[in-house]
Amino acid sequence: MKRRGGLTWLAILLLMAAGCAQSGGMSGVPDIVSGLPGLGSRDLTVHSVRSIKTVHIHRIAVMPLIDYPDVTEPNSIQEGAAQSLSAQIYSQAELAGGWEVVPEEDVTAAMEKLPPTTRANLDANALALARQVSADGILYGTVHKYEDRVGYSYAASQPAAVAFTLFFADLRSRQIIWRAQFAKTQESLSQNAFNIVNWLQNQGRWVRAVDIASEGVQEAVADLHSRLNLTGGVKFFPVPNTLEPAPK
Repeated sequence: MKRRGGLTWLAILLLMAAGCAQSGGMSGVPDIVSGLPGLGSRDLTVHSVRSIKTVHIHRIAVMPLIDYPDVTEPNSIQEGAAQSLSAQIYSQAELAGGWEVVPEEDVTAAMEKLPPTTRANLDANALALARQVSADGILYGTVHKYEDRVGYSYAASQPAAVAFTLFFADLRSRQIIWRAQFAKTQESLSQNAFNIVNWLQNQGRWVRAVDIASEGVQEAVADLHSRLNLTGGVKFFPVPNTLEPAPK
């Protein structure tokens, strides 16, 4: 009987968690809901302008992210985090298709002509870079936290945590038309019982920061991709002329 009760309780948790995961639908207004108190929260929050579908995007550039830690946690970003996240964003943008992504070497060459990027000139540098590489839009952002777990897969004294913000600017209007904020710290079941689906997917392991970052990047890039009016996915190839010459 005890075993049956335990299985029943586990099934209830799974159903409740699945219901929570399916409740966050798309709407015609910017998504500013971070979750209901007591039921967990969404890790990704997205804002976009209403007119985003009218912006025609053929070619995009990905600018390397920069560190921007919270003033209360100045040492919360692991060395190399911005480079790792930037590489993941570029990879996901290429996999998404539907737009042409400026090659990394072209972005690197153009960045050498710009002043070092800081939070103060981040937006200006992004627009300048997009103009130099002839991109319709540019994806860039900041890393706020990137801490790896302390310990092992099944016994960690500190969980991994990742937080970053991404922006997408339209070069024609020179405006930021989309913003995504991702923040996640892995929780144990004792901290959040509604996290059971994610916990089972990870086979009860404490994951690395790179795993959390990958999850956030995939969700963010997929969201941006779904919102834009893309014109770069269709490639036209010349059709060979197989018709015989008309008789004279």
